[in-house]
Amino acid sequence: MTDSYLERQTPGRKRCRNPRCRQKLPHPTDNDHHAFCCRGCFNSFYLNRCRVCEKPLRDKRGGRLYCRPPNKCGAEAKKWPHVYEFQSAPIPQAVCTPSESRSGHSTGLKIGIKAERPRHRALRHWSWHSDQFEHELLDATGILIARLESNAGRHRLTYPLTFPILSWVDVVEAKQRTQAVALTHLKLVVGVNIESRRLASIKAENTRPNPMGAPISMSSLPVPDAPPIAPPEPFDGDPLEIPEFLRRTP
Repeated sequence: MTDSYLERQTPGRKRCRNPRCRQKLPHPTDNDHHAFCCRGCFNSFYLNRCRVCEKPLRDKRGGRLYCRPPNKCGAEAKKWPHVYEFQSAPIPQAVCTPSESRSGHSTGLKIGIKAERPRHRALRHWSWHSDQFEHELLDATGILIARLESNAGRHRLTYPLTFPILSWVDVVEAKQRTQAVALTHLKLVVGVNIESRRLASIKAENTRPNPMGAPISMSSLPVPDAPPIAPPEPFDGDPLEIPEFLRRTP
Protein backbone atom coordinates (compact mmCIF):
# COMPACT_ATOMS: atom_id res chain seq x y z
CA MET A 1 0.00 0.00 0.00
CA THR A 2 1.18 3.52 -0.79
CA ASP A 3 1.37 6.38 1.74
CA SER A 4 -1.36 8.32 -0.07
CA TYR A 5 -3.74 5.34 0.23
CA LEU A 6 -3.03 5.05 3.96
CA GLU A 7 -3.64 8.78 4.45
CA ARG A 8 -7.04 8.49 2.78
CA GLN A 9 -7.97 5.54 5.01
CA THR A 10 -6.78 7.15 8.30
CA PRO A 11 -9.29 9.58 9.88
CA GLY A 12 -8.25 13.02 11.17
CA ARG A 13 -5.79 15.61 9.97
CA LYS A 14 -2.47 14.38 8.61
CA ARG A 15 -0.70 17.64 7.75
CA CYS A 16 0.11 20.85 9.60
CA ARG A 17 -2.70 23.42 9.51
CA ASN A 18 -0.29 26.32 9.06
CA PRO A 19 -0.72 27.33 5.40
CA ARG A 20 2.98 28.22 5.17
CA CYS A 21 4.11 24.81 6.38
CA ARG A 22 1.73 21.94 5.46
CA GLN A 23 4.28 19.42 6.72
CA LYS A 24 3.18 15.87 7.40
CA LEU A 25 2.32 15.24 11.05
CA PRO A 26 4.01 12.40 12.95
CA HIS A 27 0.59 11.10 14.02
CA PRO A 28 -2.86 11.97 12.59
CA THR A 29 -5.20 13.76 14.98
CA ASP A 30 -8.90 14.51 15.15
CA ASN A 31 -8.37 17.65 17.24
CA ASP A 32 -7.79 20.65 14.97
CA HIS A 33 -5.98 22.49 17.79
CA HIS A 34 -3.30 19.77 17.85
CA ALA A 35 -2.79 19.54 14.08
CA PHE A 36 0.52 21.44 14.06
CA CYS A 37 4.01 20.08 13.54
CA CYS A 38 5.67 22.42 16.07
CA ARG A 39 4.92 25.22 18.51
CA GLY A 40 6.11 27.84 16.02
CA CYS A 41 3.41 26.87 13.52
CA PHE A 42 0.84 26.82 16.36
CA ASN A 43 1.73 30.33 17.55
CA SER A 44 1.90 31.68 14.00
CA PHE A 45 -1.54 30.27 13.12
CA TYR A 46 -3.19 31.68 16.27
CA LEU A 47 -1.36 35.01 16.20
CA ASN A 48 -4.52 36.90 15.21
CA ARG A 49 -7.09 34.16 15.91
CA CYS A 50 -8.89 33.08 19.05
CA ARG A 51 -7.43 29.81 20.31
CA VAL A 52 -10.88 28.43 21.08
CA CYS A 53 -13.38 29.57 18.42
CA GLU A 54 -10.65 30.60 15.88
CA LYS A 55 -12.42 33.87 15.04
CA PRO A 56 -10.18 36.80 13.97
CA LEU A 57 -9.02 39.10 16.78
CA ARG A 58 -8.57 42.86 16.55
CA ASP A 59 -5.03 42.68 17.85
CA LYS A 60 -2.23 42.96 15.31
CA ARG A 61 0.51 42.58 17.95
CA GLY A 62 -0.63 39.10 18.99
CA GLY A 63 -1.00 39.93 22.68
CA ARG A 64 -4.59 38.66 23.02
CA LEU A 65 -5.25 34.92 23.01
CA TYR A 66 -9.04 34.73 23.28
CA CYS A 67 -12.12 36.74 22.39
CA ARG A 68 -13.21 39.60 24.60
CA PRO A 69 -16.14 39.22 27.02
CA PRO A 70 -19.03 38.47 26.93
CA ASN A 71 -17.59 35.56 24.92
CA LYS A 72 -16.49 32.73 27.22
CA CYS A 73 -13.53 31.53 25.19
CA GLY A 74 -11.04 32.25 27.96
CA ALA A 75 -13.08 30.31 30.53
CA GLU A 76 -13.46 27.43 28.08
CA ALA A 77 -9.68 27.28 27.56
CA LYS A 78 -9.06 27.20 31.33
CA LYS A 79 -11.65 24.45 31.75
CA TRP A 80 -10.21 22.23 28.99
CA PRO A 81 -6.51 23.16 28.65
CA HIS A 82 -5.59 19.76 27.17
CA VAL A 83 -7.95 20.41 24.27
CA TYR A 84 -6.90 23.92 23.23
CA GLU A 85 -3.23 24.12 24.30
CA PHE A 86 -0.42 22.91 22.06
CA GLN A 87 0.63 19.39 22.99
CA SER A 88 4.39 18.92 22.96
CA ALA A 89 5.85 15.63 21.88
CA PRO A 90 6.50 13.37 24.89
CA ILE A 91 10.10 12.79 25.89
CA PRO A 92 10.97 9.07 25.98
CA GLN A 93 11.78 7.98 29.53
CA ALA A 94 14.68 5.70 30.36
CA VAL A 95 13.64 2.11 31.04
CA CYS A 96 15.13 0.72 34.26
CA THR A 97 14.89 -2.78 35.67
CA PRO A 98 13.39 -3.29 39.13
CA SER A 99 16.76 -4.49 40.41
CA GLU A 100 19.42 -2.06 41.56
CA SER A 101 21.33 -0.77 38.53
CA ARG A 102 25.07 -0.43 38.61
CA SER A 103 27.31 1.90 36.67
CA GLY A 104 30.49 0.86 34.89
CA HIS A 105 32.36 3.50 36.87
CA SER A 106 33.61 2.61 40.34
CA THR A 107 31.60 5.42 41.95
CA GLY A 108 28.32 3.97 40.72
CA LEU A 109 25.29 5.93 39.59
CA LYS A 110 25.27 9.63 40.47
CA ILE A 111 21.47 9.77 40.75
CA GLY A 112 18.77 7.43 41.94
CA ILE A 113 16.69 5.18 39.72
CA LYS A 114 13.54 7.27 40.27
CA ALA A 115 15.23 10.49 39.09
CA GLU A 116 14.58 11.73 35.56
CA ARG A 117 17.50 12.91 33.50
CA PRO A 118 17.17 15.74 30.97
CA ARG A 119 16.95 14.84 27.32
CA HIS A 120 20.03 16.77 26.17
CA ARG A 121 23.36 15.02 26.64
CA ALA A 122 25.05 18.19 27.88
CA LEU A 123 22.68 18.22 30.88
CA ARG A 124 22.86 14.52 31.81
CA HIS A 125 24.63 15.35 35.09
CA TRP A 126 21.39 17.06 36.16
CA SER A 127 18.33 15.16 37.35
CA TRP A 128 14.66 15.85 38.05
CA HIS A 129 13.21 14.76 41.41
CA SER A 130 9.42 15.04 41.41
CA ASP A 131 6.50 14.49 43.74
CA GLN A 132 2.83 15.46 43.57
CA PHE A 133 3.35 19.22 43.98
CA GLU A 134 7.04 19.96 43.30
CA HIS A 135 9.65 19.19 40.64
CA GLU A 136 13.25 19.98 41.61
CA LEU A 137 16.19 20.03 39.20
CA LEU A 138 19.42 19.03 40.99
CA ASP A 139 23.00 18.71 39.82
CA ALA A 140 25.30 15.74 40.45
CA THR A 141 26.20 17.02 43.94
CA GLY A 142 22.55 17.55 44.98
CA ILE A 143 22.56 21.36 44.73
CA LEU A 144 19.21 22.88 43.71
CA ILE A 145 19.27 24.43 40.24
CA ALA A 146 15.57 25.07 39.56
CA ARG A 147 12.17 24.33 41.07
CA LEU A 148 8.68 23.93 39.61
CA GLU A 149 5.50 24.04 41.73
CA SER A 150 2.30 22.41 40.44
CA ASN A 151 -1.04 23.90 41.41
CA ALA A 152 -4.45 24.28 39.73
CA GLY A 153 -3.30 22.62 36.53
CA ARG A 154 -0.30 24.94 36.05
CA HIS A 155 3.42 24.36 36.62
CA ARG A 156 5.07 27.57 37.87
CA LEU A 157 8.77 28.35 37.93
CA THR A 158 9.53 29.51 41.47
CA TYR A 159 13.34 29.20 41.37
CA PRO A 160 15.21 30.93 39.83
CA LEU A 161 12.74 33.77 40.25
CA THR A 162 11.59 35.52 37.08
CA PHE A 163 9.32 38.50 36.51
CA PRO A 164 6.64 37.85 35.53
CA ILE A 165 6.47 34.33 36.99
CA LEU A 166 6.56 31.79 34.16
CA SER A 167 4.04 28.94 34.09
CA TRP A 168 3.00 26.19 31.68
CA VAL A 169 0.20 23.66 31.40
CA ASP A 170 2.23 20.72 30.10
CA VAL A 171 4.76 19.39 32.63
CA VAL A 172 7.12 18.14 29.89
CA GLU A 173 7.24 21.57 28.28
CA ALA A 174 7.62 23.19 31.71
CA LYS A 175 10.72 21.09 32.44
CA GLN A 176 12.25 21.89 29.07
CA ARG A 177 11.67 25.64 29.53
CA THR A 178 12.98 25.47 33.09
CA GLN A 179 16.22 23.87 31.89
CA ALA A 180 16.68 26.71 29.39
CA VAL A 181 16.13 29.33 32.12
CA ALA A 182 18.50 27.52 34.46
CA LEU A 183 21.25 27.58 31.83
CA THR A 184 21.01 31.37 31.60
CA HIS A 185 21.47 31.67 35.40
CA LEU A 186 24.53 29.44 35.66
CA LYS A 187 27.70 30.90 37.15
CA LEU A 188 30.83 30.66 35.01
CA VAL A 189 33.28 28.25 36.67
CA VAL A 190 36.63 27.39 35.08
CA GLY A 191 36.86 23.72 34.20
CA VAL A 192 33.14 23.13 34.66
CA ASN A 193 31.25 25.13 32.05
CA ILE A 194 33.90 27.43 30.56
CA GLU A 195 37.60 27.44 29.74
CA SER A 196 40.00 29.70 31.61
CA ARG A 197 41.06 31.51 28.44
CA ARG A 198 37.47 32.29 27.49
CA LEU A 199 36.60 33.48 31.01
CA ALA A 200 39.66 35.77 31.08
CA SER A 201 38.58 37.22 27.73
CA ILE A 202 35.07 37.95 29.04
CA LYS A 203 36.45 39.63 32.18
CA ALA A 204 38.79 41.75 30.06
CA GLU A 205 35.90 42.87 27.87
CA ASN A 206 33.83 43.83 30.91
CA THR A 207 36.66 45.82 32.54
CA ARG A 208 37.82 47.58 29.37
CA PRO A 209 36.86 51.29 29.42
CA ASN A 210 34.29 52.54 26.98
CA PRO A 211 35.85 54.27 23.94
CA MET A 212 33.44 57.18 24.46
CA GLY A 213 34.66 57.67 28.00
CA ALA A 214 32.97 57.49 31.35
CA PRO A 215 29.43 58.88 31.67
CA ILE A 216 29.24 62.56 32.62
CA SER A 217 28.26 63.25 36.20
CA MET A 218 25.53 65.84 36.66
CA SER A 219 27.36 67.31 39.66
CA SER A 220 30.40 68.15 37.53
CA LEU A 221 28.46 70.22 34.98
CA PRO A 222 29.07 74.00 35.15
CA VAL A 223 26.29 76.09 36.64
CA PRO A 224 25.63 79.37 34.77
CA ASP A 225 25.78 82.60 36.77
CA ALA A 226 22.24 83.92 37.10
CA PRO A 227 21.30 87.30 38.60
CA PRO A 228 19.68 87.09 42.02
CA ILE A 229 15.91 87.29 42.13
CA ALA A 230 14.78 90.68 43.34
CA PRO A 231 12.22 90.74 46.14
CA PRO A 232 8.70 91.84 45.15
CA GLU A 233 7.83 95.50 45.44
CA PRO A 234 5.53 96.46 48.31
CA PHE A 235 1.85 96.81 47.36
CA ASP A 236 -0.42 99.35 48.92
CA GLY A 237 -4.13 98.76 48.54
CA ASP A 238 -6.77 96.05 48.62
CA PRO A 239 -5.41 92.83 47.09
CA LEU A 240 -8.99 91.74 46.30
CA GLU A 241 -9.82 94.88 44.38
CA ILE A 242 -10.75 94.36 40.70
CA PRO A 243 -8.20 95.91 38.36
CA GLU A 244 -9.28 98.85 36.20
CA PHE A 245 -8.95 97.01 32.89
CA LEU A 246 -11.28 94.24 34.10
CA ARG A 247 -14.07 96.49 35.23
CA ARG A 248 -17.17 96.84 33.08
CA THR A 249 -18.02 100.34 32.04
CA PRO A 250 -21.65 101.27 31.32
